[in-house]
Amino acid sequence: MEVTGLRRLGIDEIALRKGHKDFVVVLSDLDTHILIGMAPSRTHCDIKAVLLDWGAEVLSNIEEVSIDLSGNYRGVVRQLMPQAEVVADCFHVMKLVNDELNQTRNAFRRKPDNLPAGVSAEVVKEVLKNSKYALLKPEENLTDTQIEKLAEVKAIAPKLALMH
Repeated sequence: MEVTGLRRLGIDEIALRKGHKDFVVVLSDLDTHILIGMAPSRTHCDIKAVLLDWGAEVLSNIEEVSIDLSGNYRGVVRQLMPQAEVVADCFHVMKLVNDELNQTRNAFRRKPDNLPAGVSAEVVKEVLKNSKYALLKPEENLTDTQIEKLAEVKAIAPKLALMH
C-alpha cells in the first residue's frame, strides 16, 4: 500500500480470534482513521519490516505515534522515527480513568465516607445502585434517566463528582 502524507500514526494490536493469543498489529492514519498497514505479529521484526517498506521519507515526516500504555512499540518508534512524539493511545487512557472511577464508586458504595449532612449510608447505596454507566458513559450519550442518576450521584458523592 502506498503511504503518503502521514503525520500521525497509530499502532495497536488486535486479537485474530477472541480468547486467543494470536495478535496482529494494525497501523492506522490517526487523521483519516484509515488502516494503512498490518504486521502479522507483535514482534519488533515484523513491525519494522512493514514500516521500512514505507520508506525513509514517509517515516521522517511522522510527527506523532500513538501506542498503548505497555510501551511495547516505543523502541521501534524511537529507532525508526526518532523525531516523532510518542503519545498514549486515547482508548487505553480512558480505560484506566474509567476503571479508577468505577473502583472509587464501588469502594464508596461499600464504605461511604465524608457524607453530606443528612445523607445516610443506605441512601448512598441506593443512589449508587445502577450508577455505573451514568458515570462512565460520555455525557452526550446519556439517556434522560442516566442524566438524573448522574446528578444524584454527584450530589451525594463529591469525590465522584470531582473525578467525573
